[in-house]
Amino acid sequence: MDSFTYVNIFETKGLEYLLLLCFWALFVYLIRYLSTPAKKHKDSHR
Repeated sequence: MDSFTYVNIFETKGLEYLLLLCFWALFVYLIRYLSTPAKKHKDSHR
């Protein structure tokens, strides 16, 4: 009947910050990947 478990919020903050950092790094990589072909595409029309 002991289904409730205590989770300390300060113990999980480190993992949350690492996940957030990875998310932002991948987001920046995705934005650069999506914007690079557009620049090359504009130069080819000249």
